[in-house]
Amino acid sequence: MSYVITIGEITDPDVDLQVRALIRDAYDSPAMLPAMFLAANLDSKATRPSFFLVATEDGEIIGCNGFLANDFFLDGEHYVGYQSCWSATHPKHQGRKVFSTIINEAKRILKEQGAGFIYGIANDRSNPIFTKNLGFTETPARMLRIPNIPFIRYSYFNKEARYETEHACMVNESQLNNHKKAQYPDDVKVIRYNRSWLWGKLLHKRKLGISLPVFYAGGIHLDSAADLEGLIKVLFSTYRVLFVQFVSAENNTFNPLLRGWKRAKLNGFILYNLHMPACKHWNAMIGLLDIF
Repeated sequence: MSYVITIGEITDPDVDLQVRALIRDAYDSPAMLPAMFLAANLDSKATRPSFFLVATEDGEIIGCNGFLANDFFLDGEHYVGYQSCWSATHPKHQGRKVFSTIINEAKRILKEQGAGFIYGIANDRSNPIFTKNLGFTETPARMLRIPNIPFIRYSYFNKEARYETEHACMVNESQLNNHKKAQYPDDVKVIRYNRSWLWGKLLHKRKLGISLPVFYAGGIHLDSAADLEGLIKVLFSTYRVLFVQFVSAENNTFNPLLRGWKRAKLNGFILYNLHMPACKHWNAMIGLLDIF
């Protein structure tokens, strides 16, 4: 192995340019990401900083991976989790274990720093590497769409279920929402009912030439399970969306509050534990991801 793994200063214009060009080439994209987009994308305002690792050979960045920090809580204790994101290896250097070497170096660095865990949702190419070669566990993802159809939508609510947070790993929802709002101020919306709130992206899909509003939930803070139906009602009445969609980890304690979950058409939530006690529930939703 002739390449070296170091922390890449993504706020440096030269590093930023090289990494953006690498991501473009690795994914055969027609254009590069905007300048300094990656620095903003990783600026989560967590209690520990996010960072990029880069693989460099002869002065050229041939591989990279971002690690996006977020604050989490489990049974009253605080942990910092890092999402693996923006993984890329230049096509000329694939097969040299650049990606695996970067992830293993991140494990070493973060374990020394006392981080809680590394997590993410991997694409079809990297998911087997994470789960079979790098020791990550995978929790399947579930998806649910509630249509904005009176009488039908009420059948989705399971009023007999209880919302428990004991032994559940939960993200700092306010921190996460603020980060997304800073990046996408026009798209990210917050719905409030009593002391509970739901956030996500309000988008428009075109069908038969008609623009239809839909809402993709990123996360939720429930003060009471009884507030969930009120939140959805406020969402539908405020934005007149066609549906609201949830994507959640299979063992999220939020899930029993709703009926009709199906297997999501994406890989599951992966996790590599560093210092956090084993948790029974992984209260993760799709809003955790950098690309949401």
